[in-house]
Amino acid sequence: MIKMVIADDEILTLDMLERIIDWTKLGIKIVGKATDGKEALELIHRENPEILLTDIQMPHIGGIELIKMLAQSHPNLKIIILSAYGEFKYAQEAIRYGAVGYLVKPIDEVELEELVELSIRSNQEWIAKEQEATYRKLLMTRNGTPALLQTMESKGIRVLHHYRMFIIQADPISDNDQLLLEDQLSFISERVIHIIGQYMSEHVIPGYMFEFQEKEWICMAEQSDGFGNQIIQLLLAELRFNVVVGVSTLKESLNKLYAAYSEAMDCLSYRFLFSSEHVLEYEELMLSSSDHSYFQEEVYVKVQSLTEEILADPLGKTDWRNKLTSILHETTRHPDGIYSLLFGMLVRLRMKKWEKKNGIDYADIHPVSFEALKKYKTLGDLLDYLEETIQQLGQEYDHFPSHGNELVSKAKDYIQAHYDKQITLESICSHISISKNYFSSLFKKETGMNVWDYLTIVRIEYAKKLLSNTTLKNYEISEQIGYENPSYFTKMFKKLTGVLPQEYRVSHNGGRES
Repeated sequence: MIKMVIADDEILTLDMLERIIDWTKLGIKIVGKATDGKEALELIHRENPEILLTDIQMPHIGGIELIKMLAQSHPNLKIIILSAYGEFKYAQEAIRYGAVGYLVKPIDEVELEELVELSIRSNQEWIAKEQEATYRKLLMTRNGTPALLQTMESKGIRVLHHYRMFIIQADPISDNDQLLLEDQLSFISERVIHIIGQYMSEHVIPGYMFEFQEKEWICMAEQSDGFGNQIIQLLLAELRFNVVVGVSTLKESLNKLYAAYSEAMDCLSYRFLFSSEHVLEYEELMLSSSDHSYFQEEVYVKVQSLTEEILADPLGKTDWRNKLTSILHETTRHPDGIYSLLFGMLVRLRMKKWEKKNGIDYADIHPVSFEALKKYKTLGDLLDYLEETIQQLGQEYDHFPSHGNELVSKAKDYIQAHYDKQITLESICSHISISKNYFSSLFKKETGMNVWDYLTIVRIEYAKKLLSNTTLKNYEISEQIGYENPSYFTKMFKKLTGVLPQEYRVSHNGGRES
């Protein structure tokens, strides 16, 4: 409940103010009534209310003097002034010192309720900002800061107990989803916070949520069972927006906020192995990997042997990918260990003489660094990169350049045949049997553009034909060429042609609008 003090030198007015509105319905509790300014000041120091409703003319300490004093000692107290007719200049002065507003007696209950609701919203916004600022400070220190927690309590900010941290990160499925996310990031972020916040409010789940950094949101909640999955379902239903959620263990104090964040982030690193999982919980991951050391000696031996197979025939029939996946899943589950192992594997591949051919150093194309490897967030993506490297290094075979042209040609044919559908990089690469990373590099090399630019060109060319030869509406054309969002279609059309779809139609349809 929000606490409120009312002050007026007339007892009848005090009684009227107490009864004029159903304060409980507004979430307000009147914690004290004062008949003079001194008594009001003592009440405020003792009860620390969020709202003060006070007459401007009172004994001992006048309303204006009281407001000036409270501006120093209680800068976030919301003050509503009551004034008699003819005291407008005093009311104006009160506003200058931070009062929310004023009412002229006799009091209109509708106007009073509106000002009180404004005060509540203002107080909630202030608390949210203070809460976020405090959480950010707590996240910067390993051992917590008791003084910060005391400050939170003194400001009326609820301190969480027995909470888990949920780190929510954007997880776009396709490049189209990624483009849409970048284009509407601000709107999406606001909606993510609103949707989850509303669910927590409706289901009375104590907690707090805010955007910590771009495409990453932090939620502290005093609930765990199924909440991570609920977050995913809510965002998918409301925004058709995919996320992955890391969940910490149960914490009993906000002093452990840094530890909770570290655990949840550690969970997200395991997405490297569990690319199909969208909720990763620290307790489950630690339990599943507790009986695995980083890498035993036999693991190195197996990988070294597999590396020799690849070196012997980089474009041959070695099923190295499935063998390597099997080794990694059977022996360890810690991402850092896998990164280290594959880093060593790549270095060994580059040490061979066949890495250079006709003066071209393929190490320049694919520099090896541990940090570069860690940008790949799933095992599948890292294996794609490894496959791409092996195929690049194997270009010493004379037939390979023409083979590359053939693959690009097949990809173009596939795009031409499926431009009106939701094409993904996975669907293209599956059709032509090639890894995603290698295909992207090959397509760029052969065409001078990336695959999404080519898809956009194909779609816009078909849109031009439809605009010139049909009376279809823009949204109908957008659907027919594979864009779900008509606004996005319009944006891309103008980007490529320099004109809006309707302008193009007029100029290519005999000067007539359809």
